[in-house]
Amino acid sequence: MRTSRRLDTLLFPLTHWHWKAALVTAIFRAGACMAALWHAPLNAREHFGMVEAAYVLLTAGVFSAWQQQAMGIPWRKLAWTVTVLAIPLGSLAADSALHLWLDRGNMRALGIGALVATLISAMFHWHVMQNGAMIIGAEGRPFWDDMKQMPRLAATFVWDPLQRIIGKPAAVAAIAEEEEYEVAA
Repeated sequence: MRTSRRLDTLLFPLTHWHWKAALVTAIFRAGACMAALWHAPLNAREHFGMVEAAYVLLTAGVFSAWQQQAMGIPWRKLAWTVTVLAIPLGSLAADSALHLWLDRGNMRALGIGALVATLISAMFHWHVMQNGAMIIGAEGRPFWDDMKQMPRLAATFVWDPLQRIIGKPAAVAAIAEEEEYEVAA
């Protein structure tokens, strides 16, 4: 049984290839690449775009499967670190190496933008999966149901941290006030 479990863990990226993430990633990255390379000659944009599309469609599903698998790590901070930092940065490094090898061009302009976009995207993916969307396998729901939740999830992705920042002083004051009341009573 232990060997079977280990094999299931190793095969997870293949058995749970994340087609939802591959599709969404391909669409967004194609737009981002077109915008970032607006100044490049058409043939360079086409070549870059074809390499990007092939890479994303082949690997985004695997990397996203690893992210979903990492959500099962019992220590939340470690799960977040693996899901939001390790896997996406590994994916970005592989993507960058592939482009440097194939294009041999000056693609450094994409570097900082790609890093920022990757980290924001990974944080959003964490948020979405924590809320039950964009999950593959037995726990998953139909793609269209996930897409219907996206406006709400995008809003909470932005609003929840702001609310914590804005509401924190008021929450701390309310707790202190409540503690004073309990001590006085």
